[in-house]
Amino acid sequence: MKKISRFIQNELQQKQLYFQDAAQEIADSNLRLLKTISVVTAVLLICLMLITPLVIPGWLPSLQHLLFLPAAFLLICLIFFCEKKSWNKPGQVIGLCLLFETVLFLFLIAIDVLQAPDIPASFMPMLCVSMPTLLILPFHLHYGMILFFEAIYIAATIQYKTPFIAQYDIFNSIVGIAFSFSLALITMHLRIQDHKTRTRYQQLSLQDALSGLLNKTACQEAANRYLEQTAPATTCTLLILDLDNFKRINDELGHYTGDAILQSIGTTLAATFRSTDIVGRFGGDEFLILVKDTADCATLEQKCSLIHQKLQNALETDCSIPATCSIGGVLVNGQNADFDSLFKQADQALYQAKAAGKNNSILHDYQQNRP
Repeated sequence: MKKISRFIQNELQQKQLYFQDAAQEIADSNLRLLKTISVVTAVLLICLMLITPLVIPGWLPSLQHLLFLPAAFLLICLIFFCEKKSWNKPGQVIGLCLLFETVLFLFLIAIDVLQAPDIPASFMPMLCVSMPTLLILPFHLHYGMILFFEAIYIAATIQYKTPFIAQYDIFNSIVGIAFSFSLALITMHLRIQDHKTRTRYQQLSLQDALSGLLNKTACQEAANRYLEQTAPATTCTLLILDLDNFKRINDELGHYTGDAILQSIGTTLAATFRSTDIVGRFGGDEFLILVKDTADCATLEQKCSLIHQKLQNALETDCSIPATCSIGGVLVNGQNADFDSLFKQADQALYQAKAAGKNNSILHDYQQNRP
């Protein structure tokens, strides 16, 4: 029982995280599905109204059929209008999904129940099975809707159908709901696993495998986004960290030692800066850090000293070659800065730190109009 309880709790937590983390992705998917389902519904309705008289001689479309067709076309127009207007926020799309399900349930219940008292229902069980597997909604919304309309369906069936047909129809609809619940659980589990896999691959595509930090592309894109969002009054500091004598370490002590040093730097930088700062490996033995909303020279000098100290403590092994680093940085204080000019000025500060004897740091204020 404990294992079953833990399994259920784990499934519920995964569902909750899925609907939180993938809210916009789910909304976009639901909007695309609504377009397809609404068009398919209208096409199937027209085809059934044309084919049924050929299969069942004397059959004529009821008032419910005739009203369902314009309602279906109105839904199609509304869904395509929402897409055109970019009304794709999660709350808006959920409302659209519930409206679509409401229209389907009302008309199909009317067709199943009111068409004839002695003809078995056809659509209600299929609708109960298909909706939870097609549209991605939390279970309480899906099955809240289904149970609500099931109650209406049962009451209407008892009222209008002959007793034997009513029992038959009610039993079929209940079996359909039970079957749909099992199918919906499996479908949701597969969707969650697929989302987790895609998220994992996305993280790997942004991550440097050796240091565990952002890779060059992800780091540069994140820095560009921050500078664009905060322009024209950006406050930040861009630091470039470069290892001293790293080629010599690789040549004399081997790449295994070099890789261990890079991993240690990744751990050190991740622990030294905030999770909101942008920290990445820019290539080889060069690391880039964009410290957001901070342009205080004393604070940044303290950070640089802390990096030097942490690296020295972390790398005090049998390494015969001292593993040190040089840091160049540029402080932007309420200015309009672009990444290229910011990087060039930080790189020049790094060059000065190297020329001054390595294992130190040099910080400059950002020169906005500097060529």
